[in-house]
Amino acid sequence: MAKAADYGLGPKTFPTGWFIVAESSELDKGPMAIRFFGRDLALYRGESGNPVVLDAYCKHMGTHLTASDSAMIVKNGLQIEGDSIRCPYHGWRYNSAGDVDDIPYHDGPCPKSASIRSYPVVDNMGCIMVWFDEDGAEPSYDAPFLKEWDNPQWIHWQLDHLGELDIHPQEVLDNMSDMRHLGPTHGAPCQYFENEAKGHIYIQRQGGPMQLYGGVMLYTTTWYTGPGILLSKQVWGDTVQYELIANTPVDDGRIKAWHACLV
Repeated sequence: MAKAADYGLGPKTFPTGWFIVAESSELDKGPMAIRFFGRDLALYRGESGNPVVLDAYCKHMGTHLTASDSAMIVKNGLQIEGDSIRCPYHGWRYNSAGDVDDIPYHDGPCPKSASIRSYPVVDNMGCIMVWFDEDGAEPSYDAPFLKEWDNPQWIHWQLDHLGELDIHPQEVLDNMSDMRHLGPTHGAPCQYFENEAKGHIYIQRQGGPMQLYGGVMLYTTTWYTGPGILLSKQVWGDTVQYELIANTPVDDGRIKAWHACLV
């Protein structure tokens, strides 16, 4: 299993960009304990409807904010207040910025030293997407969005949850320049193929006859928005669809993957 250091990509262990961490519908069941980028995270939806992602552990006594289903504050449905969340141990309340703004048994100011990291997050095309930068920098570009998502003639996807793989994200991105697998793997050897890099966008254009459809030509324009989210416009005959493939680092050398189609 390759680690980040094996690729010599620089001082950071994990890439920077927007990454999927959950399907939006998963939050209908309540707060989630998730792990990505080598750290435990707390994910929940505030009363505004906006998702919030924080480092998982309360600075008071190290309790995981969203891993409990037995604490009475959770059972009674009192953990979420506005876009804030209360720790299930002593009820310290963290706002969406990661600051403690209320301690039930304390009238004085809340300690700044108890703050935890908050991450930029959007609820986008049925996906919860988080911006991650090891140094804490703010997003330098927008999360990807397809205008077709808002068109009622298109059928919204539900994500295929593909699980976790012991593979480095670099190896996933390398597939974008691998023209020779398109025939043996997909049965559509390309008649033309090109790559283009435009800032944080990495594009692949290719086309060729599809064996499964009697040689009908398939034309695709595929692009990564940053290192974690692939979208591909695919056209054959009268059919047009968009494919989503997403990979998010869980730990160094391990990813979680999702797949979906918008048709």
